[in-house]
Amino acid sequence: MSNVNSTTTVLIVGATGYIGGAVVAESVRQGYNVIAVARSRKSDSQFDGAELVLADVSDPASMAKVFERKIDVVISCLATRSGLPKDFDDIDYKATLNVLKAAQASGTGKFILLSAICVRKPELPLQLAKLKMEDELMRSGIDYTIVRPTAYFWVFDSQTRRIAQGQPGFIVGSGTQACHNPIAKEDLAEFIVSSIGNSERKNRIFILGGPEVPDNILTHRDSLLMIFAVLGKKPRIISVPDWLYMALVRITWFIGLFTRRVAVFSAFLNVVHYYLVNDMRAPGYGSVTLRQYLIDTNKEAQKQPPMP
Repeated sequence: MSNVNSTTTVLIVGATGYIGGAVVAESVRQGYNVIAVARSRKSDSQFDGAELVLADVSDPASMAKVFERKIDVVISCLATRSGLPKDFDDIDYKATLNVLKAAQASGTGKFILLSAICVRKPELPLQLAKLKMEDELMRSGIDYTIVRPTAYFWVFDSQTRRIAQGQPGFIVGSGTQACHNPIAKEDLAEFIVSSIGNSERKNRIFILGGPEVPDNILTHRDSLLMIFAVLGKKPRIISVPDWLYMALVRITWFIGLFTRRVAVFSAFLNVVHYYLVNDMRAPGYGSVTLRQYLIDTNKEAQKQPPMP
C-alpha cells in the first residue's frame, strides 16, 4: 500500500450503511488510516482493518470529541433509515452538519459528501435536506467533493426475493417511464475514496451511474425481465395503475397522521414512486452491471443451506 495513504487519517460517518460499509472496506484497501464511526458495536469483524469509534452524530459534543485527534479527511455516507420529513432533516442535514462543523473546528482539510442524483429535481423532503447540506458544505471553506449517485443494486433485491419464491413482479403503469443505470456499491466506494487525493475532483459535484452498457441501462420493466431470466423463471408481471398507487400513498399518508409506522411506509412509497417515474440515468462509471450482480447474488443464494 502507498506510504502516503497510510499517513492520512480518514473518518467515515454512516459507516454501518450499505454504501458506508463499502467505503470503509475500500478506504482500508487503498491503505488509509481509517476510523469508522458508529452508534454501537455490532461485530468485531464488521470493520476489518479500521478503527471503530462509538459516537452519536446527532450530538455536537459527541462529534467534537471524535475530532480531538487529527482527522485529514471526512467521508459522510449518512442517510436516514426511516423516511419522515423530520428524520431526513435530522440526519441528512442536521447530523451531517454537526460532523462538518466539528471538522471545520478541528482543521480537517477535505470533506466528501455522499448525496443523491434525485436532488437535481427536488420534490421530496429527502432531496431538500440533502440540498441544504450540499449548500452548507460548499460555503464551509473546506475542500469538498460531492457525489450524487443514481440507484443502487439493492433496490432490486426485494423484487428478486419475491420472484425467486415464485411470486410475480410488480410495476407501476407501463414500467417504462424512467431509465436507470444503477451502480454497484463497490464501484461507488472506489470513486468516493479515490477522490481523496484527486485534485481534479476538488470542489466539484459529480453525478454518477454504473456502466452505460445494455446490461445496465434499464427501465423498471427491463430490470424485472432480467431478474426472471437470471433466475430461470417465466416472466409474470403485474402492472399497478399509477392512480391506484398514488391513492395508496394518500390513504397511508392520512393514516400515518396517527401512526408513525404507517407514516414511514407512506413516505417510502412516495420515494419509490419518484424513482419509478423520473429518469435517473447518469454518466457511467465502474464495471459491474446489474445482470452480473443478479448472477452473482443468485449463485450465493444457491450456496446457502435450505431453511429447516
